[in-house]
Amino acid sequence: MVVLSCFVCQLGLGYTYLFSAVLPEATAELGWTRAEFSSGRIPYFLMTGLGGLAAGQWTVRYGARRVLIAGALSLAAALALLSRMQDLATYWAAQTLYGLFMAGLGDVAIAGVLTAWVQRGRGAAMGFVYAASNLAGALIPSLFAYGVEARGWRATLLAMGLAGGAAILPFAWIAGRRAPVAPAATAAPASSTQAAAGGRALALSDAMRTRSFWLLAFGLFCFFVFFLGMNDAFVAFMGDLGMSRTEANAVYGLATGVGGLSKLAAGVFADRLHPKLTLLADHALLLLSALLLLALPQHAPLSAFLVCYGFGIAARDVVYPLAISFCFGERTMPAVYGALMMALVIAAPLGSWISSTVRDTTGSYTPAFTGFALMNAAVLASLPLVRRELDAPAQSAPAALGERA
Repeated sequence: MVVLSCFVCQLGLGYTYLFSAVLPEATAELGWTRAEFSSGRIPYFLMTGLGGLAAGQWTVRYGARRVLIAGALSLAAALALLSRMQDLATYWAAQTLYGLFMAGLGDVAIAGVLTAWVQRGRGAAMGFVYAASNLAGALIPSLFAYGVEARGWRATLLAMGLAGGAAILPFAWIAGRRAPVAPAATAAPASSTQAAAGGRALALSDAMRTRSFWLLAFGLFCFFVFFLGMNDAFVAFMGDLGMSRTEANAVYGLATGVGGLSKLAAGVFADRLHPKLTLLADHALLLLSALLLLALPQHAPLSAFLVCYGFGIAARDVVYPLAISFCFGERTMPAVYGALMMALVIAAPLGSWISSTVRDTTGSYTPAFTGFALMNAAVLASLPLVRRELDAPAQSAPAALGERA
């Protein structure tokens, strides 16, 4: 029941795919430019990052229930506000709520629940749960399009928001009740199950004094720059290769579908491999996908890129929680993960800005994609230095951050 409840909560992330679906309807009615509409991503990513930091702290201190319920309520409120927007101020407020919903129902709290309660087959459980967002992402834009034809975009947004929040809410309650995350390391475990799941763990302040924390932060930062820079440019780049818009959208959908399957596969492999090896394998695939991207279409088949890119991007959801637990311990993993996800705040707009600005300036995405490949290579080269910090000597912290006695 725990895994099923987490799966339903993750279905809510499929609502993030509504952004591009709402764009033509909203801009046509309100007279906004696409740049004005895209400006809503600023508060969205800011609150996703800050909310993820808070979600990690709350999950460790109070358990996942409050975080997941807040996420479900924010989903309903965000879409209700979007359905009534008439100006950019209201739109930005709705996007702020959207970011809070993403943080509440996102990877941090869910990873905390699964880490606390699933011991055997944890990777497979994470892969199954995280694949829910891909499944919902394939269905929700189509449901929205159907609703627009029947009732208009405003009524459809309101109905989908209220229905989604109401459907997720009881499962959020169940996940919080049945799978509470262990309290912080300084507090006594509330149950024997939490004690068994928790074990030794570094507090966030101690984790931030280690080299592994900053190496993982660097890895996540480069991942989000690559992913979001490529994501925004994907359809346009396929068009540059000579595809029609219909073909390009179909390829984009295929990459999303590959992502869902890859999360399941990554979870199964993660249960059989060392967490560090799984992390290295994922970033090796990301580097390979970046190199294949540069070789399209003359020297590499599109199918090879889609497999490597789809698998590498989606598998990150599974491998990072496992790597963080390995490095810093299970009990405080949500707090550490939430802090690491702050990389999204800077990386998200930076990736989009790089790809779009380079294309406008040079007439080609190639220089931007070359930079993405170099970043992926730098991450892969640095990750062998990641280690289990629970077993490392206290004086191993970087001097620039202060050494522990």
